[in-house]
Amino acid sequence: MIGKSSLPELVFGCAAMGDPSHPQAKFNRPENTLPLFELLRARGVAHLDTARAYPVGAPGTSEALLGSLRAGDWATIDTKVVSWRPGTHTAEMIAASIPLSLDALHLDKVNIMYLHAPDRATPFAETLRAMDEAHRAGKFSELGVSNYTAEEVEQMIEICEREGYIKPTVYQGRYNALIRSGEQGLFPTLRKHGIRFYAYSPSAAGLFTGKASKNVSQNALAGSRFDGTTPLGKVYQEDYFKDELFEAADRLRAAAERENLTAHAAALRWVMHHSALDGRHGDAIIIGASSLAQVEQNLDILEAGPLSQTLLQELGEIWQIAKDSAPVYHR
Repeated sequence: MIGKSSLPELVFGCAAMGDPSHPQAKFNRPENTLPLFELLRARGVAHLDTARAYPVGAPGTSEALLGSLRAGDWATIDTKVVSWRPGTHTAEMIAASIPLSLDALHLDKVNIMYLHAPDRATPFAETLRAMDEAHRAGKFSELGVSNYTAEEVEQMIEICEREGYIKPTVYQGRYNALIRSGEQGLFPTLRKHGIRFYAYSPSAAGLFTGKASKNVSQNALAGSRFDGTTPLGKVYQEDYFKDELFEAADRLRAAAERENLTAHAAALRWVMHHSALDGRHGDAIIIGASSLAQVEQNLDILEAGPLSQTLLQELGEIWQIAKDSAPVYHR
């Protein structure tokens, strides 16, 4: 078994936290969220990632719940500006978005403030100027970017260096055993500029559990991440519901079972111990879950150590099956 000398940090993602009336908000009241906080603190996880968009369908309520429970008193908190639609990254929109987040979180300043997804209708120079102004005003410590192409990251760095703006120091992107195009297309750019990589969706939205497959009815997916009646569920189905990806997941499931493991566990341990992530560069894994039991299970998995050489070889072969159909790292 070959592992890493320096492991990535763990960050807890708060996308499933918020308005109790929303199906994606599994942690939605003090009664079920405070025990989560206690578990995270006991396991040494004191870094939370949220966004103005969380949970998808009830934006702003993740930040509001975190703020009402004063999570910033014990945790480092990162968030993201309003994004995902053309025109959301104008100077005016950014100037409006950041105070909403800070007010909801009951904080004067967050750790990382991300541009959640590219707004290609607004010039990057305008967006970066607005973020620089917010940084100079003390609203956040670091600038993060998420879901951009490597070429766009290069463009942004060039603008920031030319204009003297704060440069992005963290990139948050999709990365797992089925989404690896960033290894060649993105990671060299990040390493060149000293930008850390925070991996979200390390378990491929739970595809490896086998609960979602091409033969499963939509009714059976109700309430899950792949629930096609929700905006996020539709996105996950578009990304992952492909024959080659189901085949890859089935192969890993069979290989993992031969070693008395689940495919979900093998996939998470690959990201922690064998992927391109490196703690020496400050990289991190953003984990999430829909229940306290899942959080504990995922933390146990990530602490379990490297995989066998046999499973590593299988994961390499699985990527060869999946790569032509796999989602890309950017949006």
